[in-house]
Amino acid sequence: MPFAAGATILLRGVELVVVHRSGLRGAVWCDGGNIHVAGDAAHLSRRLRDWLKQQAKQDLANASLRYAQAMDVGFRRITLRDQSSRWGSCSAGGNLSYSWRLVLAPPFVLDYVAAHEVAHLKHMNHGQSYWRLVLTHCPQAKEAEHWLRRNGAGLHRYG
Repeated sequence: MPFAAGATILLRGVELVVVHRSGLRGAVWCDGGNIHVAGDAAHLSRRLRDWLKQQAKQDLANASLRYAQAMDVGFRRITLRDQSSRWGSCSAGGNLSYSWRLVLAPPFVLDYVAAHEVAHLKHMNHGQSYWRLVLTHCPQAKEAEHWLRRNGAGLHRYG
């Protein structure tokens, strides 16, 4: 599904219609059920994708910081990618990487992926202690995993 005027896309789990605003300069904003993209139509897709990535970075940074404080761990940096096989990863060096497409999913799903990756800063495995930590701080983990299994592939059809 291309990012184009008239297309319906998800943002934080809510369907929005893309509205091109040719008479205005370079901004993107939401109101009601619309996501407005100003500027030249030739740049609409790139402008919208860039804005979505900014929103994703902000949401993921906030969630990661919140969980890092709660779990008493630290991370070095956050990067965004367009991975098709993973929603996130955590390196041994303390770097977190996420798919920018998580901003399309409902907030509890993005929140879970952040909790999942931050918990790896304490436990670099999926053992019992790891899952106890995740579930203590993110009680909606199982629901979020189910949502991703059911709907995650669909997030890759946008853009």
